[in-house]
Parts: sequence; structure tokens; C-alpha cells
Amino acid sequence: MAGTAKAYVPAAMNQGPGDIWIIGTPPSDSAQRLTLAADGTPDATAHPSSIHLGATTGPITFNLKNKAKDIMADQFDAPIDKFVEAVEGTLEAEMAQQSVDLLQQAFSTGVYSTGTGYKQLTFGGIAQVPSVCVAAIAPKRMGAGLFLVSLLYKVATTDGFTVTYGRAKQSAHKLTFHGMVDITRTAGRQIGVQYETI
Repeated sequence: MAGTAKAYVPAAMNQGPGDIWIIGTPPSDSAQRLTLAADGTPDATAHPSSIHLGATTGPITFNLKNKAKDIMADQFDAPIDKFVEAVEGTLEAEMAQQSVDLLQQAFSTGVYSTGTGYKQLTFGGIAQVPSVCVAAIAPKRMGAGLFLVSLLYKVATTDGFTVTYGRAKQSAHKLTFHGMVDITRTAGRQIGVQYETI
């Protein structure tokens, strides 16, 4: 009797840093994926005004979870099916750079402005939480010009930020993007996409 092939591919075991981007113009419902330049950054023509969020102090984490609810019948002692109650997608990292224009991305209801000799983020009095498109992009180990992409089409940052100042530890702030449904997109692809280029 013949065995079944095992799928050990060491080059597919990824390790290495990634970058977080606010995507200026999200991909369309039909396109679904980002147009990337050869260096793995968002293409400036397809995604104008994209913003790189700077260095991180550690890994970028993309979480995707189904919250499923059991469907029960009194005649059986275990669930007979499941129903997806919610889908949760988050992208998070601890950011190393503290410039005010980047902090605005962590506090989405803040208003960024700049003038001679200053940059500032003012806050208070805005009730509607704006949303943006966000992506984490990391190079693959399998070859040059290949990338892993975690993309959330519509996110809000509602956790805010904490900035610390001290001699013993580098200043950093945690950033968490919470995915929301984009109701203008086709069912099955309304929150985001995880993909790799090949």
C-alpha cells in the first residue's frame, strides 16, 4: 500500500520582520489584493497616499478568529452544527517611532496639524470614528520579490496609545487595528485577505 506524501517545506517557514502600512486607496472588491512594487511596498500609483508606520520593537501579529455558536437539538448530547456568530480580525504591533503624525494612526479621532516649528495631535470633540485600510507586508524566505500580506479593508483604532519617557527603556506604543465589515464588498471578502505572492 502506498503512503501519502508529507508536506515539509523549510523555505515556507517564515521568519523575518514586516512593515505596517495605512493603504491610501484600498484594492477594489474585484481586485481584492494590493498592487505591490518590486520592493514589496504598496504601489504609489494604485495606492496613492499610503503611509508607512515606521519601525516596530518586535513582531507584527495578525489575528483572525471565527466566533462560532453551537446549534443544539434536545435529542442529541453534542452540537449538531455550528453557526458563525462573528468574525474578528486584528493587526497589532508595538511601534518604536513616536512622531506625532504616526501617533495619529493610533488615535484615529485625533486631528493632526503642523506649522512652523511644531507638529501636533489635538483630541476631543469628535464622535465618529474614521476608518482606514491597513496591511502588514513581510518578505518570504522562498525567494526575492515574494511577500506575505495580511490586509484588513476597513479598520478602526480604538485602543488609543500610551507613551512613556524614561532612561531605562526605549519609548514605544502598542497599536491595534480592529477589522470591520465593509458592506460594499461581496460576501465572503468583506473584512480582509491573507495571501502570499508566488
